[in-house]
Amino acid sequence: MTLDETNQIILNAFKNNKFGVSPTSTRGAVQNFSKKHGLEGAEFTEALASAIASGLIAPMADSALTIRNAGRAMLPAR
Repeated sequence: MTLDETNQIILNAFKNNKFGVSPTSTRGAVQNFSKKHGLEGAEFTEALASAIASGLIAPMADSALTIRNAGRAMLPAR
């Protein structure tokens, strides 16, 4: 998978069809969503680190992640 594809999978974990984009998500929820779309193990860890380094998402306290404006811009509008 390309870097854009892996970032898109991680960002789509924050999207909910009913409520739009959630501002936060747990690392476990993002990991489970990614696993369903074929992104797991070392590939998931690298993709998550890349998304954080790119400024698309940011780690919060404990195991929570938050989506940043750059990541929000990559998601389609409702």
